[in-house]
Formats: sequence, structure tokens, C-alpha cells
Amino acid sequence: QDLICIVNLQHNCIDSRCTDVFQKPLHQERTETSRTKAVMKHEPTPKFFLNVYSIHNYEYILLIVPDTL
Repeated sequence: QDLICIVNLQHNCIDSRCTDVFQKPLHQERTETSRTKAVMKHEPTPKFFLNVYSIHNYEYILLIVPDTL
């Protein structure tokens, strides 16, 4: 088995300069409402957030995270 643990990475929209492209109408029970939600255009980037203090996978995450972080 090659899987050791699971980590959660979050895309860093602020440093990647992602922008909201348009407002998408929200639906409630198949009916379009007047409320909207911003739809983002994510820029391709290697910038992510990693929770290095994850309780369950801490020892595995620590092995791969560079000391400079």
C-alpha cells in the first residue's frame, strides 16, 4: 500500500492574484433567487496552504516540509 496519509491543500488565491470573473445566481429548490455568488478564475500556480499542524498526520507532514518553512 503506497498511501501513507492524506493532507489538505488550499489554493492561495491572494498571492496567486485570482479574480472573481462574474456573479452566478443562487438557486433554492430549483428556483433562481436574486442572491448571487462570485465565481473565481483561479490562476495556475504552485502556491498552496498546507496545515502543518494537522494532528493526525503531523509526523508524516513534518518529514516532507522543508525546514525553511
